[in-house]
Amino acid sequence: MPLFTYHCKTCNTRLERLCPESREQVRCPQCDRAAKRVYRSSGFVLKGSGFHATDYSRFGSRKS
Repeated sequence: MPLFTYHCKTCNTRLERLCPESREQVRCPQCDRAAKRVYRSSGFVLKGSGFHATDYSRFGSRKS
């Protein structure tokens, strides 16, 4: 199950929940108001000149 982060604008509380991605409203445990989901950047980042060129070098090494 994915981990989602939620933020309550009323009391400025951040919470994390393990839950399926559903339309169910998440409530803040401190003030019992609706919390909004925070969209974070992915922890998976591809860096470099290009993975296709380095991983599949037999295609990139052809001489024309």
